Amino acid sequence: MFIKKEFEIIDEHSDMGDFIGGISDDLIYAAEKTLNVKFPISYRLFLRRYGVGDILGEEIFGLGIEESGVPSMVWITKHFRQEKTLPDHLICIYFAGYDNMYYCLDCSNVKNENDDSATVVSYFNGLPIEDQNFEIEFPSFGEFLLRTLEDSLED
Repeated sequence: MFIKKEFEIIDEHSDMGDFIGGISDDLIYAAEKTLNVKFPISYRLFLRRYGVGDILGEEIFGLGIEESGVPSMVWITKHFRQEKTLPDHLICIYFAGYDNMYYCLDCSNVKNENDDSATVVSYFNGLPIEDQNFEIEFPSFGEFLLRTLEDSLED
């Protein structure tokens, strides 16, 4: 499995987390259609199992809640796109907690639902699109999740 170790950490520390629960494939497909992207398999597996929530003080944006604010991945992605600062191939998954920096999945290379070729890039809310670097922070959602969880466990 793509993100087995990450799931093990979440499950081992479930008393320190709060997740909405699994999301149906129909809801995942609807979100992809709304945002006009394909999610990488690692994020799709996370959504299927946990939906949205927080663990060890880290809030991961997802699905399964109303689209009226954070932590709805659809809401925040649409919001930043409407501000014309977020390209259509990015989806916002995490607030880094400083400098208005968010992490986004770059879904531009994802070809189908079994593909995991989406890097995690930085996005600075409020910075004009022409000034954004969209620097690669992690090679995949799984790597982002693992590193975020491990860093939280160390704190």
